[in-house]
Amino acid sequence: MISRGYFYVICCASSFGIIPTLAKITYDDGTSLEMVVFFRILAGSIFMGVWSAWEVKGKFFSKKMKIFREKNRSISFLVFIVGICVVGMGLGYIGSYKFIPVSLSVLLFFTFPFWVLLLNFFLDGKSIKPSKLIAFILAFFGLSICLGPNWNSLDIRGIFLVLFGSFCSAGMIVGASKATKIISMSDLIFFSNTIGAMILGIFLFIYGNFTLSYSLGVWFGIILICILFNIGQLSLFAATKKIGPAQTSIMLNIEPIITISSAIILLGEKLLLSQILGVAIILTALFLTNFELNKFKS
Repeated sequence: MISRGYFYVICCASSFGIIPTLAKITYDDGTSLEMVVFFRILAGSIFMGVWSAWEVKGKFFSKKMKIFREKNRSISFLVFIVGICVVGMGLGYIGSYKFIPVSLSVLLFFTFPFWVLLLNFFLDGKSIKPSKLIAFILAFFGLSICLGPNWNSLDIRGIFLVLFGSFCSAGMIVGASKATKIISMSDLIFFSNTIGAMILGIFLFIYGNFTLSYSLGVWFGIILICILFNIGQLSLFAATKKIGPAQTSIMLNIEPIITISSAIILLGEKLLLSQILGVAIILTALFLTNFELNKFKS
């Protein structure tokens, strides 16, 4: 019998995979992608806050702030960095939809496992194994195939934004791996999302981009994105508990496939035969990298 954990991880990948296409649709309908990112981060903060409040059953704020008083002071810095990375990841990834197709954006974004390897090398001196280096080269070979036919028509701003988002995602993962040695994952997600929502909210308010004047259709899209984001987070926790982080992260490689498929179906984006080949190469490289990373961790 198939473990329920596999259904959880498919639910997680499906929820996260559809969000980019919905974000693009809401942007085309009149909202700003910055506001979409803000509401998504805020939804994550509220969700984890309610979850944590239910777990501790009272005295929520006093118990949460007690974490920072009792733990090493470095945790405050780590949580703040992760919060910044959460904002950078969202703005970079979702912001790139203004300039490049969603199907290509997701491929560039999912280079983050390789940025994790580089960050671990520069921060902790962890050597990059030959198999990981081969996977790294293989992935960028696949990207070159995907981007080649459209290179002259691509906006460099979109490429820069999504690579920035990918790098921030790697920074969030590396920071989280260090922070969760001191505090729980649920506490980290709550605090980092809260910090991220505050930073982005203040930025939007100062520059006059904060608005709630949207049509009913746009609000429906925003609410749906927030719901899917929280379903994805909840499914991720459940999958990790059922089948472990190693198998979960490997199976999450189906997320780019879901994103590309939804962009083709809902946005009418098309992939050339050469780009399909590039997608296959990238996913193979991601699978190899995740397998090696998790084999190393175990």
